Amino acid sequence: MKVLKNRYKREFIEVVCPRCKKTKIVCLPEEPVPACEFCKVQMIIKEILTEGKY
Repeated sequence: MKVLKNRYKREFIEVVCPRCKKTKIVCLPEEPVPACEFCKVQMIIKEILTEGKY
């Protein structure tokens, strides 16, 4: 069962800017949720990407 031990250690998520709708994919918890490069606003989580991961 060592294969499933760290199954949820990293989660890839898609974040979106609430103003300009620019999207980005980040890995949690390794990377913080970024701010938009253009608007300087904190991005929000749009989707947790899990399909095809396991």
